[in-house]
Amino acid sequence: MSNLLSRQELLQLLDKIMRPKAYGLNEKQGDEVLLAFCAGCPDPVGARWLVVECLDPMTDEELVDRAMNMAHRNPADVPTSELPAGHPLRGIAD
Repeated sequence: MSNLLSRQELLQLLDKIMRPKAYGLNEKQGDEVLLAFCAGCPDPVGARWLVVECLDPMTDEELVDRAMNMAHRNPADVPTSELPAGHPLRGIAD
């Protein structure tokens, strides 16, 4: 798996994702931070889902803990029905 990030590092990235204007991030930079967050988790695709699509109300700490506790999964092995073939997460090697 790519280099996993610590809980603190993930929390820092998540704060940037949630408050991009406070960090002066444009859309492209925000996407890069999201990709870095996902790449630092055991299941990058599951982590992306937690940040972008999950409707469960949770604190940043709870979100990071859930992301860190996911089973390891290589994005290259995820079916295209769950992650499009050209998605940048597919480039994250296991």
